[in-house]
Amino acid sequence: MKKAAVIGNPIEHSKSPLIHNYWLKKLEIEGSYEAIKAVNEKDFENVVSRLIEKKYCGFNITVPYKLKAHELAHKKIDYPKCPYHENLMASNTIKIDKKGELHSYNTDYFGFAASLIQNNIFINKIKNIVILGAGGAARSIIFGLLSEELKTKTKITLLNRSETRAKNLLEDLQIDGGLKDRDLEIQYYPLTDFARSTKDCDLLINTTTLGMEGGKENSIINLHNSKKNMLVYDIVYNPIETPLLKAAKDLGLKTLNGLSMLINQAAAAFEIIYGKEQGTIKPKSINELHKIIEEDLRN
Repeated sequence: MKKAAVIGNPIEHSKSPLIHNYWLKKLEIEGSYEAIKAVNEKDFENVVSRLIEKKYCGFNITVPYKLKAHELAHKKIDYPKCPYHENLMASNTIKIDKKGELHSYNTDYFGFAASLIQNNIFINKIKNIVILGAGGAARSIIFGLLSEELKTKTKITLLNRSETRAKNLLEDLQIDGGLKDRDLEIQYYPLTDFARSTKDCDLLINTTTLGMEGGKENSIINLHNSKKNMLVYDIVYNPIETPLLKAAKDLGLKTLNGLSMLINQAAAAFEIIYGKEQGTIKPKSINELHKIIEEDLRN
């Protein structure tokens, strides 16, 4: 039996077991997939050791252990359309080989890009992108964007509460194959620059919890001065309609939640972990899962 898991904290809310067990059953693979909570980084290391000992074929990683998984991995591997540069420093998928070595991948950008394509949105036609946050998800998206054939003079703006964290991310991008020799403009500002930065924005990507928890920062996230055709993409999938997306819809803006990204990144991770060929997970089953999870989240 091929056993796998997702590790994180918190983990109770995860839809990964539902997704992976659905595909295991549909593809008639004798296997299992479970959610495991690791209370801290030391516990995470212990969980990984147990999975290796028990001959698991791999595991996924969610917050807050993507950096730790990257550090533990023996190899960092590019999967088709899943770029993984060493400076990304975040792993969401680990394949355990027969020797017990950890092969690290990151399928987050694949999920992000695939969700755009499925909604007839083409990243290489977008000129002005604003990203809220500078954590693991933001890193995956920005490093992924650098692998795309972006428009000349594409502008990417990072807005983050911690300017230091945003600055560190931009410094990590100053690498061969990154910003060097690329006709891209990437800059960062404090979150208080939201209104000015989104005035000419084509695509707003939220990778934070802002707008969700009723915090004091919510007043900063004011969409009234945004472009009328701006797309607001909140990578959060629970709730289906975050306060940010509701505010955008109320203004007639186009919106997209994180459910498609979740399922598409899981599709690539499933193929890696269970040793299937790329394209094993068909669009039809992705659409079926989307409906199943959306109904589950609404109930």
